[in-house]
Amino acid sequence: MKRLSTLMLFVLTALSFKSKAQTTCNADFNFSISAFTVQFTPVMVGDSINTVHYWNFGDGGVLSAVAPLHTYSASGSYNVKHYMVRHNANGTITCTDSVTKVVTIPPTTACNLQAYFTYNADSLNWNTIHFFNQSLPNAPGDSIRWNFGDGSAPINGLVGSLSTPTHVYANAGVYNVCIRVKKNVNATATPCISEICKTVIVAPACILSANFSWTNVASSPLTLAFQNLSVPLTPGDSIRWTFGDGSVSYDINPTHTFTQPGIYTVCLRVKKNITVAGVPPCVSEICKTVTVSNPCNLVANFTSQPDSSHPLRIKFTNTSTPVSATDSVRWTFGDGTSVSGVQGDPNIANPTHDYAMGGLYTVCIRVKKNDNATGTAPCVREFCKTVFVQTPCNFTVSFTIHRDSVNHNLVYFTNTTLVSTATATAIWHFGDGTSATTWNAAHVYTQPGSYRVCLTVMLNNATNCVREYCDSVIILPPPPTCEQLSQFTFVKAPNDNQKFTFTPNFIETTTLYTWTFGDGTGSHDPIAVHRYAQPGLYTACLTAWRSATCATTTCKEVRVLPQVNCDSIHVSYVYQRDPVIPNKVYFYANANATILDQTWTITKLAPATTPPVILHQNNPVYVFQDTGYYNVCLKAITSGGCVKEYCSVIHIEHVASTVCELQATPNPATTAVSVNVILTTPGMIDAYVYNSMNVLVKEKHQSGIAGTNTVTLSIGDLVAGIYTIKLVYGGKVCYARFTKM
Repeated sequence: MKRLSTLMLFVLTALSFKSKAQTTCNADFNFSISAFTVQFTPVMVGDSINTVHYWNFGDGGVLSAVAPLHTYSASGSYNVKHYMVRHNANGTITCTDSVTKVVTIPPTTACNLQAYFTYNADSLNWNTIHFFNQSLPNAPGDSIRWNFGDGSAPINGLVGSLSTPTHVYANAGVYNVCIRVKKNVNATATPCISEICKTVIVAPACILSANFSWTNVASSPLTLAFQNLSVPLTPGDSIRWTFGDGSVSYDINPTHTFTQPGIYTVCLRVKKNITVAGVPPCVSEICKTVTVSNPCNLVANFTSQPDSSHPLRIKFTNTSTPVSATDSVRWTFGDGTSVSGVQGDPNIANPTHDYAMGGLYTVCIRVKKNDNATGTAPCVREFCKTVFVQTPCNFTVSFTIHRDSVNHNLVYFTNTTLVSTATATAIWHFGDGTSATTWNAAHVYTQPGSYRVCLTVMLNNATNCVREYCDSVIILPPPPTCEQLSQFTFVKAPNDNQKFTFTPNFIETTTLYTWTFGDGTGSHDPIAVHRYAQPGLYTACLTAWRSATCATTTCKEVRVLPQVNCDSIHVSYVYQRDPVIPNKVYFYANANATILDQTWTITKLAPATTPPVILHQNNPVYVFQDTGYYNVCLKAITSGGCVKEYCSVIHIEHVASTVCELQATPNPATTAVSVNVILTTPGMIDAYVYNSMNVLVKEKHQSGIAGTNTVTLSIGDLVAGIYTIKLVYGGKVCYARFTKM
């Protein structure tokens, strides 16, 4: 009973680790009932002598057997549980399983006695056998007789006293053991007797498990050192190695040199030399496949580089090591195409591949060493990685303009950009605040004037691939009436109070224009420029003659002031700090004459760390990037053409840390714009330019040094408009804005 309990504990332990083992066991079983006796048969018997079956019959009886025959003592329902445990050749549990089924024994009045017994060897003495009466049904008054098959006298008695006898055999051997049970209370004339005999082997248990490993001998690639890992292994055991090449060895741990590389089946057979007559010898054998070849230390790898002149063309370079000219190389480019050959071919070692379109492709290189011996596993390595092919962004946006023949305010725009309409998006801006997203467009203007029409085309299958083209369209007003032909305007020259330009409201090539300026002079130019010799009040008239039936005259008073004395003009400015951002300053120019143009120069005084900032705009708002003293100068052009300059020193004491707004210079700009960035430590500066639609149109990345860095962006290819620069550096994001002229 002690040994059986140990086995049950082992089963339960194995089942507790079932989740760690490979689930290749099936403990399902079938059974057939004859009276009180049941024959159990597992569905999966097992393909190895290392598969063990354990049974719990639900009536207190347990047994280790493949397909047991069990007799119950009484009718009823019993929960029968079957445990299955499988080991590998090393004795390690590879899987376990258990299944429970209900077995129902029907009642009977016939002689349903079924003799049966089980046995096991003592855990300490292999020749001591413990027997267990499992005959059914059993009653204390039933007679029982045991015959142990070794010539000793049978023992007789009652079930209660002889149900679990122990017998010590003098010698190991094979014995025929019988149990005979008789029901002593029987209502019939025929006694109810049942007897069963079993073959019992009395010998030490064969727990031998053959196993071995091997290693390469570094000095000889064809030589392997084998290590016998069989357990238990004693000096008297017989050992036999077969190496698959006709060679045999009887050493415990042999070293064998093969004559040539190849794949060999190496077998180890271990036999215990203690034999018992009639008892099968204790033998264990294992075979393994051994590959004898030079080690495969090949590492596959490659690099890829796009062709700057052909974005869809990728240059691949085989960087596998070690490689030789005779090695086979196969490339698969991820678009359904491949090439193969030998490393010695430069078109195979470093191929160039043209893709049909941009995208992500999984490119693989497979390298095979061709100097392997026949029969050995080939030395092959493969490496794959994702290669990004950029969709070309080299198209030019264009469109044509066509006016409707009846409605001159209706304009047809035809998109002539040479890209696929299936992979591109078009956005039209008609210059009057309206837009459209059709590939071609038609638009009706409600007012005459000159409109800047822009077409933006974006490729949907490419990152940041946006191109734009703008052109002007002029919507002419309705033809003027005869009375309107002589209407005109005049303006004074900005630098000369006595010089004027006279312009008709409507200019026609078929109309004759006659000007009289009120000082005795005149002109026939459609647009006339005249300088009065003296200040005063004059009457200027325009006579427009279209035909004999259409002639009209319009007159206006012209007040001519004396020329301005520039020495009397004074210019200055005032400024105001932002209440939240102390380094943000609002400048306001003032003068005793009309200011026509302003240019501001901001220069940091010693120590000077940044170049001067020039702002060509009226009353600018400037964010100072650092504390210190700055000389701020205003250069103004006033009416009468006077140029005046005024400078003042401004002290910046504090720079707001919560606001990151930078200044772009020059502003407005035409060809290039710059932003000063201050880094505390060296790092990358990433600049992104967005147009008014928040579309990324340009970017730049540069390494920065500790201190002041100037990021200059070329904007000559951008269309006129307002742009925002996003600068990412030093763990923060800052913005600057500029106007492209």
